[in-house]
Amino acid sequence: MELVYAQFKSAKLIRQSALTSDNVITLHIDWSENYNLKQAREERSAYYYEQHVSIAAGYVWRKDNCFSFGCLSDDTSHLSESTWAAIHDLLDELLSGKDLKHITELNIISDSPLSQYRNKTTIFFLKYYATNRKITTRWLFLASGHGKGIADGIGATIKRLFDNAVRLNPDESFKGAEDLMSKIKNSTNIRLYLYKKEDIHSLRMQIPSLKSIKGTSKFHEIIVKPNGEIFTKN
Repeated sequence: MELVYAQFKSAKLIRQSALTSDNVITLHIDWSENYNLKQAREERSAYYYEQHVSIAAGYVWRKDNCFSFGCLSDDTSHLSESTWAAIHDLLDELLSGKDLKHITELNIISDSPLSQYRNKTTIFFLKYYATNRKITTRWLFLASGHGKGIADGIGATIKRLFDNAVRLNPDESFKGAEDLMSKIKNSTNIRLYLYKKEDIHSLRMQIPSLKSIKGTSKFHEIIVKPNGEIFTKN
């Protein structure tokens, strides 16, 4: 219980930091269960088309503009490189926007599955962004069983929007994530981003051969400084 309390306290602090500082961004991201797109391909046909859509949903805290987001794809992998491919365009937008103050700190909050977030690939990309953008990057892993959070609610909202799009447009053929995104983007304030299998592959090709880091499974916070120094908390 002490660990859970400490993690939630840390999460609250970095959210508050983003709301009070021009130079800090904090985001919370989690994978939703894949959306099952199922619809009749032909009128009065018994043949149904079934497609699964990945949804990485979350929320961004910034002093001047907080917002919900959803990253969508027809690729259903939820491995670490898929997570980074999912948020690639979002991070570019947050860190490169011409109207933004100079960002010095990027904080990411998530739950803690090893295959998705808490691993050497995540450490590599935290260091990549820290050294290339000259910022401090942090990933805070919440303990399992922390309950439903804001990201879960946003993911559920996106699924409801998808359901409505399919139900209210029975004569349209939705092939996957891109079609669904085009249909709902003007009826929601959630910012939507599309990524593809090719984006995941391209990102994967950037990853060198990485050595395993002892004790990774026990890390609850990883911090990387602009000079590449890495600090962890268990």
